[in-house]
Amino acid sequence: MSQSVVSPQLERSSEALHGPTFDLAGTTLTPLELERLLQPLSGGWPVPTNPAFLALGEARRVLLLQGPLGPFFDRLTHWLQGHGKHVVRVALQGGDVVDCRALVPRQYRGTVEQWPDYIGGLLDQERLDTLVLFGQARRYHALAIEQARTRGVQVVVLEEGYFRPGFITMELDGVNGFSRTLDVYHWQAEGPVPPSPLQPDDTPNHFRKMAFHAIRHYLAMWARRHHFSTYRHHREPSPWHYAAYWLRTWSRKARFHGRDMAIGRQLVASGQPYFLVPLQNDGDSQITHHSVYGENSAFIMEVMKSFAWHAPVEARLVFRVHPYARGGHAHRHLIRGIAEDLGIASRVIYLMEGETPVLAQHSRGVVLINSTVGLQVLERGAPLMALGDALYRRRGLTFQGGLDRFWTEARPADREAVDGFLAQLKNLTQMPASVYARADEPLRWPTPTAAPLAPDTPKEGQAAGSALL
Repeated sequence: MSQSVVSPQLERSSEALHGPTFDLAGTTLTPLELERLLQPLSGGWPVPTNPAFLALGEARRVLLLQGPLGPFFDRLTHWLQGHGKHVVRVALQGGDVVDCRALVPRQYRGTVEQWPDYIGGLLDQERLDTLVLFGQARRYHALAIEQARTRGVQVVVLEEGYFRPGFITMELDGVNGFSRTLDVYHWQAEGPVPPSPLQPDDTPNHFRKMAFHAIRHYLAMWARRHHFSTYRHHREPSPWHYAAYWLRTWSRKARFHGRDMAIGRQLVASGQPYFLVPLQNDGDSQITHHSVYGENSAFIMEVMKSFAWHAPVEARLVFRVHPYARGGHAHRHLIRGIAEDLGIASRVIYLMEGETPVLAQHSRGVVLINSTVGLQVLERGAPLMALGDALYRRRGLTFQGGLDRFWTEARPADREAVDGFLAQLKNLTQMPASVYARADEPLRWPTPTAAPLAPDTPKEGQAAGSALL
């Protein structure tokens, strides 16, 4: 891509996290990010519904790897088998075995180094045409995707819903920063883009069900760790680690909930200008794989320095801790120390609890890395600055002038552009599903109808897109 095609101000920078990068208005961009910024909000190959769901409808022989904690992949197995698909499933550890009751899984007990040969052989022997997995950044999954692509096997990637609760993300080839769905496809709608007709499928007691499935999964993984001695989990495997973590989480929630909720209400009612910074969970693949930050601390430092030097003196900076980060260090002391060093301690507010959408709606703007909170910000009409690779980091949606200018020049996105983008995103990437529902709660998905996909996907497009990983 030549510089003259993009902008006279565009200068090539060092080859960093995802290969060649570019500096634009003081912001580092990968080629994919740059392409998104310049991509129109509409266009692409027309499809009537989620193209990954259409691909599942065309599949004949499907391989399932790791899914969400609990029976979701059992429910998916029943749906696939009910539509005449042959399903094979691989278990990598004890939790996978316990979660798999719909069929007898293949149990892999080899090393990570032997995994590519194993998965490639399985794809060949079973003549599998579609690979489905949850969490593409996991090492086993990334290696399996490589093997699938070299064979022209369709890859369907699942993740927690971009819109929550009641949805699961389902895309061809990749999700989040790896997603190309909105660049390749266009949801077919007559006339002006209407509100999305998709309705969430959510069940009561969502958190309780998720907690039950998680406890059961991690206890089984720990109990059977010697049977899968070479398995390397993508997170801390000990259930005792999580027991202590969640005890701290609920203790801190009980301690800070009333106080922080009151502070939030007072802040909104006062009309005092403030900027909101929703923090993501440390270790989130969105940070480690789709941003230049290894963790939140580097992001916090950058935001606070810019705020101190460039934001209006009457403005405040409000940090909102991720709900799943309460049990960790949560960066309280880091934020306090930086604020004191920069002389802005009286202008910085730290919230363990709070109504994030409401705080965003009444703010002067929101700064984040690439959290799905950004979609709520757009829905609520607040100005948005995304410093990581995000699906919504596009021209017309997020501020493109650099962080230092955001504090004084931020403006809300055009309402029509936001509504059109959100309708496209929901219809092209989401499927209604209560991810942590019980095993006896079936997926209420229709029978997919055949529809033409873009000519360079799924098969040829997969091989061409492998460099994105």
